[in-house]
Amino acid sequence: MICVVMHEQRLDLQSAVDFVGELCKQSIDRFNENSKLLPSWGHKIDKDVAVYVRGLADWIVGSLHWSFESTRYFQNSGLEVKKTRIVTLLPRRKLKDHPINQSLGEAPNDVVTGENASASV
Repeated sequence: MICVVMHEQRLDLQSAVDFVGELCKQSIDRFNENSKLLPSWGHKIDKDVAVYVRGLADWIVGSLHWSFESTRYFQNSGLEVKKTRIVTLLPRRKLKDHPINQSLGEAPNDVVTGENASASV
């Protein structure tokens, strides 16, 4: 998503991360506000809906915790990234003829990563 936002909005890496972070925050805020606006269908159904809505919230929160605790996104640095909100990027590398570069119309040597760079999430 970051790469697409960088391309479509013509943003640098940090601005794209900030943009996507704000989209996520707005989505969570909207979910929380809308969950307060649910109508009543009677005690039994209201209870079932509350369990379902809570499950949706738990799913998102669990996914966030997992992303920091697993090695999938941040290798062994997930807990530090969670604490500091700073991601150290991988060294810049050439992605000659990589499909993402072709689909975004980027030059083959243009990549999102930068040597010794970091981005705040």
